Amino acid sequence: MSGPGEAPAGQELRVISIQRLLHWGGRLGAACLATGLLLAGPAQAIAQTPGPSPAEQDGREPIRVLIGLPPGSGVDQVSRLFAEALSQRLYRPVLVENRTGARGNVAGEEVARATPNGNTLGIVTATTLLLNRHLSRQMGYDPQADLTPISRFAALPFLVLGAPGQGVRTIGDLVELLKARPSTCGTPGAGTAQHLALELLIRSVGARCDFVHFRGLSGALPELLNGGVQVYVESAVIGLPLVREGRVRLLAVTSRNRSALFPETPTVAETVSGFEAETWLALMGPRGLPDSVLAKLETAAMAVARDAALVHRLRALAAEPIVGSRTELAATIRAQDSIWGPVARAAGLTTD
Repeated sequence: MSGPGEAPAGQELRVISIQRLLHWGGRLGAACLATGLLLAGPAQAIAQTPGPSPAEQDGREPIRVLIGLPPGSGVDQVSRLFAEALSQRLYRPVLVENRTGARGNVAGEEVARATPNGNTLGIVTATTLLLNRHLSRQMGYDPQADLTPISRFAALPFLVLGAPGQGVRTIGDLVELLKARPSTCGTPGAGTAQHLALELLIRSVGARCDFVHFRGLSGALPELLNGGVQVYVESAVIGLPLVREGRVRLLAVTSRNRSALFPETPTVAETVSGFEAETWLALMGPRGLPDSVLAKLETAAMAVARDAALVHRLRALAAEPIVGSRTELAATIRAQDSIWGPVARAAGLTTD
């Protein structure tokens, strides 16, 4: 206990400590003195980087994000980069889970049936949203009616590939070849977005093609190299390594604009006016998401898509970032559904 007029014991100890620090002198003493003064005041605290506000800390349960493609796929790689960045933005773990099957419908249906609280979301491809409903009448849900748009965040253009030795160097050369004689076109699977992109190209130029569907580019490569297949369409994420190795020839990209990864390669649209075909990824939730949850997720997703570090990492995978609002996503779904539905029906495709 301190007597009258005496400093409290704790304060006396702080004064002694400060005197010792002053005795040391120099920059170290000044720095320590500043720290000692900060610690001395009971109501003061060391300055730190601001953490999440109480409103941002609500719902610390991890967010499950389901995707319908297997680990290691192009969509999986892009989705995991996005989920990692989204976790940092929301101050919550965001865990990617692969739910493969039924062309993405297994994952989509699980999201559609989830409790609409924002804890279960899906990264859904254009294939699931636009094509599946035209290819099957036995789906357990409607991806457009039962999923809530949040944000479209990346596009993955397709590559139109040919064999280096077949004398086809441009889309113009390919069109002439397809019109001149019966040809074989390869895809990674019937009813895939790559298949529909090639169907659209063939129909746009008035050509015909016999389709062969392989289990990915590795399965198609021998036939492409020996001339059994004249053209193959694959996602840039998968096809780019073989292009760089010189094993296949890159004829064109299917996106509206040239790719930043290979700006010297023309788009299909530079030869076939108005042509555009690419898959894209969108963050979706179950129907009935509360507006407050929806707004928070939309804001975070759009901020992530603007992040320079993520943009660099996505482009390294041949993916193009998109800063898309929920309104933009809903409008894109409506507009593109009117394009791909007729193509799927005209091709007579069905998965039933």
